[in-house]
Amino acid sequence: MKLFRKPSALSFYLLKSGFQAFKARVKEELDATGSVNLDDVIDDEGLRTFYRNGDSPAFVVAALCPAGYDD
Repeated sequence: MKLFRKPSALSFYLLKSGFQAFKARVKEELDATGSVNLDDVIDDEGLRTFYRNGDSPAFVVAALCPAGYDD
């Protein structure tokens, strides 16, 4: 039976930096629409769910600010 290996530090870094890039893209798109602030709408754990599902930043923005959203 093969023993499970611990994930390397590099793979953890790449996963974390990939999430940070995803978060930055979502934040940029929300800033471009001028509708809401990312930190006010969703926390990192909720955003990480979108990231793990492979959703695009445009989909996340559309899910966070549906059409007709008023401040």
